[in-house]
Amino acid sequence: MGRSAVNRKVYLIAALLIVLAGALINFKVLRGGQSLSPEVTRHLWRVKIIANITGKGEHARVRLTLPKNNAHQKIYNEHFENDEMVFYVRTQVKSGNRIGTWRAEILDGSKSLQYTFSAQLRRIQYEIPENLTLPENPEKAYPPEMKQWLDPSKFIQSKDLLIQDHLKAIIGHDKNVAQDIRKIFNFVHGDIRYQTEKKSKDAKETLLNLEANCGGKARLFAALAQAAGIPTRLVGGMIMTPSIKTITHVWVESYIGGKWIPFDVVNNYFAYMPNHYVELYRGDYPLFKHVGLLKFDYYFVITKERIPPLDNPWSLYVLPIHFQKMIKVLLLIPLGAVIVALFRTIVGIPTFGTFAPVLLALAFREVSLGVGLLFLAMVVAIGCAFRNLLDWLKILVIPRLSIVVTLVIMVVLASLVLFYQIGQQRVLYVTLFPMIIITWTIERFSVLQIEDGTRAAIQSAVGTAIVATAAYFVMGIRTVRIYLFAFPELLLVIMAVLLILGRYTGIRFSELYRFREFYNISGRKKL
Repeated sequence: MGRSAVNRKVYLIAALLIVLAGALINFKVLRGGQSLSPEVTRHLWRVKIIANITGKGEHARVRLTLPKNNAHQKIYNEHFENDEMVFYVRTQVKSGNRIGTWRAEILDGSKSLQYTFSAQLRRIQYEIPENLTLPENPEKAYPPEMKQWLDPSKFIQSKDLLIQDHLKAIIGHDKNVAQDIRKIFNFVHGDIRYQTEKKSKDAKETLLNLEANCGGKARLFAALAQAAGIPTRLVGGMIMTPSIKTITHVWVESYIGGKWIPFDVVNNYFAYMPNHYVELYRGDYPLFKHVGLLKFDYYFVITKERIPPLDNPWSLYVLPIHFQKMIKVLLLIPLGAVIVALFRTIVGIPTFGTFAPVLLALAFREVSLGVGLLFLAMVVAIGCAFRNLLDWLKILVIPRLSIVVTLVIMVVLASLVLFYQIGQQRVLYVTLFPMIIITWTIERFSVLQIEDGTRAAIQSAVGTAIVATAAYFVMGIRTVRIYLFAFPELLLVIMAVLLILGRYTGIRFSELYRFREFYNISGRKKL
């Protein structure tokens, strides 16, 4: 088979791979709801809730309310870190809340509990029917399950005379639900001053003081709405902003026209759910409850993805987050392989194999590039010097390689202590350095030095560092990483590029410099 025929087949296969990638991406965009560019109104949020606890040598229990799927939010990628405690999830019959519970018969010492999840949130604007009127007998007008959201409670005193008298002053004799709920909302939002405080007030105390935090204002709204005959409940959750925080937020939902409609009297959201609120529980419940602990503290870590995931089971976004981190690294390996192929095939830079520069580039991402190159040069120089000593002692290959591995680890440990003492704490991540690659690099350098001379060995070492640096910068482009994860079909395009590079037989850039005198002579002869 002729060379041109082979080229045509390779180019055809490469074109088919590119077309296939385009078709899959097009399907995701048109049928799966994926976007080719970051959306303003739709995001994927990552939330990590971390609780640090210390027991006091007795039975201990920690309860956390967990988010649920609803029309406003889609929850997935849930993952729990239990730190050797017993863990289980159950659903409360009365409130419908999901409760995660960590339990230990005897807890003595400190534990770190973690719950992570992903959330897709969407904004919803609700319409309140204009023709609804307040019921004469609320308990008979609503389904039986609504009774719990009409009855007074310890902190929502809807039957208290002060609450009822104030309701009459707010709505008068008006019986229209839409108008009355607006009047209640305007009063709590406008007349009750928002004040951050450690402990929330109940509804009656909030009315007396005319100030409260989000919990107090929400309880007063709920008490007034319940007194008017509208089932109302508190909702607890978080306002999503990329940050580390320790506070939650509370708003309310009222049952109007056969559906639950949200109201946030603090941030002035009337019958509207924004796309940066995540709901964690319903009812007047605490986010955490715990017993048997000497110390308890918690915080949230919230991050946001720029490209939303697909709402289907084959999207990489639906995988657990701790798996996603590994997948993001795996996706970078073919990208690094393309960089190596370009430099070796087109530019003509020699390297120690194909994957050494790729893995070194991944390692450089854990530390700064300068520290990584310095560390690599130091370890390789010491290793090669010791390798020559082992050659002089006539040590066999396998023991020699094992001794070099041991030496590399010793150098790494000593370097960790040295860099830490001089304030370069980022070098602590060097434990992720691919030790076997460094060891193999030392061995390869020595072999090349014997077979082809010191100059060739140094050229390959420098070439490996150059290509690894180039791969490091390409892998560091955030947009590239995001699109690779959102559209892994792009790996087919990478395969197509590699196929085309595999048939390249032209002159490398380095050869233009290497044979520059020949080209100069040829040029003069033509003249």
